[in-house]
Amino acid sequence: MNGPAWRVSDGSDRLLAALYLAGIYLGIAAHLPGGTPIPAVVAGAAGMAMLVKHSPAIRPNEISALLTVAVLALISILLAPETGLLRERFKGLVQFGYSLAIGYGFFLAAHRLTGRWLRRYALAFAMLILFVAVLESAVPAVRAASDAFRAWAFDFGVYSSDIRDQALYGRIRPNAFTSEPSFASFGFTMFSFVWYVLSPAGYRTPAYLCLLGLGYFVLSGPTVLLGAPLIAAYQIFLAARTGAPGQRRLDLRRSALGVGLTALLLALAVAAGSIGFSERVEEIFSGRDPSFFSRIVAPPLVAADIVARHPVTGAGLAGWEFIDGAVRQLYATTPLLNQGYVFDSAAHAITNFFWLHWIFLGLLFGALVIVAMTVFLRSLGAPSPMFCWSVWAIFGQAAGGYVDPRTWTVLVLAAVVAVIHEREAAGSIGIQPTGPARSFTPVATVRFHPR
Repeated sequence: MNGPAWRVSDGSDRLLAALYLAGIYLGIAAHLPGGTPIPAVVAGAAGMAMLVKHSPAIRPNEISALLTVAVLALISILLAPETGLLRERFKGLVQFGYSLAIGYGFFLAAHRLTGRWLRRYALAFAMLILFVAVLESAVPAVRAASDAFRAWAFDFGVYSSDIRDQALYGRIRPNAFTSEPSFASFGFTMFSFVWYVLSPAGYRTPAYLCLLGLGYFVLSGPTVLLGAPLIAAYQIFLAARTGAPGQRRLDLRRSALGVGLTALLLALAVAAGSIGFSERVEEIFSGRDPSFFSRIVAPPLVAADIVARHPVTGAGLAGWEFIDGAVRQLYATTPLLNQGYVFDSAAHAITNFFWLHWIFLGLLFGALVIVAMTVFLRSLGAPSPMFCWSVWAIFGQAAGGYVDPRTWTVLVLAAVVAVIHEREAAGSIGIQPTGPARSFTPVATVRFHPR
């Protein structure tokens, strides 16, 4: 035996993990006396509690990998252009470290959860989002409560484009107690995908598609369409793994089948999107959709510009002030946007954390951080870092906030579900998990029944 046996979570783990994910969804921030924000403070408190509780399970190689990521980020801001912006970049570094630390605490507790509990929680949360969204659309008092909560909880980024919603969707989209409708769609898609990965194989794909369709109808959020390419991430990098525990490898034939299935589902998603969002598609192609422009079009254009000029360090971590001029120039001159769009900060105009990675870190440090984070994922026992990164990249198309806990929770949550999926795949063939806390070694042909 290589270490202490794998242990099932207790009630406090389940409570803290549930609070953490709820806190990530809500995104309530607090502020230190100096004005530095503490994002997702509820998730932060739960994450730190899990980190302290499971500190005996922390392993040196995991800490080394995380410290390497932090050191690379520190070096990148020290070498980044315009040292006068170092203070703001250092604030970004603090938030980045905070996000990684609470995400690590979440993993230490959440990887012990049973797949049954986590998928039930995820499905319940997804359905709760839809239930609240329906009430918000139908009951004025619920909408008033949601608006009052947003006014209290968020000091910026509160969605107020009700007229635009009426024009594009025929109604005001529900926020479901988040700062804007897209975050409700983001949370719904994230929880639905967790349920999909951890559900029994017999019915999960059609049921997942029905769930996405329901979310698409209730939330009217294009973000829900990202649920289709997420199927590809699962089918290609996780479901296609075969073999005995400890020797599971990617089966290329099954991966190819996954690619074919995904191509079909993507075609259906595109068709559904073109029909269900016909008005918005027209807005996109006519250059009158600043939301699509800020998520899909502007980020790679700004990334290409910044990386061409600063390939080593990019703009520096959280270098919003540094890229502000380039972003404003793009918005003012691009032929792809036919209407003026006024924004207070580049943070409101570039909302894609995948491209922000390269904008803030450049090609060199961006690649180095990915390598270091991949080592970290491996040290946690994630069976497929490619699965984790592909999930992260897909969700990155729907949200900004590179140093925000939500961004890195996506990566850590993908690692959690991958570890649980692999562990329970071994349990289904009669292997009892033992060994280090983040992995297991087959020692008997006794069927494992999670409690």
